[in-house]
Amino acid sequence: MMKKRSCIYGLLMLYFFNSGCAALLVGAGAGTAGAIWYKGKLQETVSASVPRVHQAIKSGLRDLNIKITEDKFDNLTAEVEGVFADDRKVSIDAESINSSTTKLTIRVGVFGDKDLSQSISDAIKKYL
Repeated sequence: MMKKRSCIYGLLMLYFFNSGCAALLVGAGAGTAGAIWYKGKLQETVSASVPRVHQAIKSGLRDLNIKITEDKFDNLTAEVEGVFADDRKVSIDAESINSSTTKLTIRVGVFGDKDLSQSISDAIKKYL
């Protein structure tokens, strides 16, 4: 029984390391709030509620002259989409982790643009 359980844990760990989730688990376990670039998306944890992050998203996009094309919001999630002047799309999701912490996910274009995503993140965090 013990060998079977150890094998299952080993397989789960192998799965997490191969799927890229290990970086997320290590970052979450260490309590870091750094950004992670994963599969074309910038993912970051910020110390603010979803309503506050939602307002910061709109203000940050306005500062960068990104036109908001879709804006969905409730107290636990926010989804904001916009478009650059050159028609590249940006998608920003905010998801509540708890009452004062939010997971922020930013994607620019189809495949992602790390530098632009980081610029958008910086513009958002300016209002937090």
